[in-house]
Amino acid sequence: MWIDTHCHLDAPEFDADRDAVVARARAAGVAQLVLPAVEVAHFAAVRELAHAHGFAYALGIHPLYVQRAADEDLARLDAELAAQRDDPLLVAVGEIGLDHFVPGLDRERQERFYVEQLKIARRHGLPVILHVRRSADALLK
Repeated sequence: MWIDTHCHLDAPEFDADRDAVVARARAAGVAQLVLPAVEVAHFAAVRELAHAHGFAYALGIHPLYVQRAADEDLARLDAELAAQRDDPLLVAVGEIGLDHFVPGLDRERQERFYVEQLKIARRHGLPVILHVRRSADALLK
């Protein structure tokens, strides 16, 4: 049995053939997919897609999206996790982390969002799905 622990199946690139992608994954023996959100605007879509296909999902703010995220989005994440706490398909906070690969990203803002999301995950008793690109030392610190 295979589990894809990190699948952005909600991305618009899959709009034309999402069902076919799911069918191919299942035909290849992938029994479960975890769909991590990348920003607050995607929370509902990720949850709905997970429920439509019986997948698991995670809610979080990806480091590539923190520059366009509002500070209030952290509170929105916390509130959404509380609202969905009884949903058995909600399995983690993610995708969160640090990206030091893409030039021009605000590292301080990434770090603040990362640390706050770790705190939120701890409050809700959830594991995290990490994004780590050229940032392992900073992320582990």
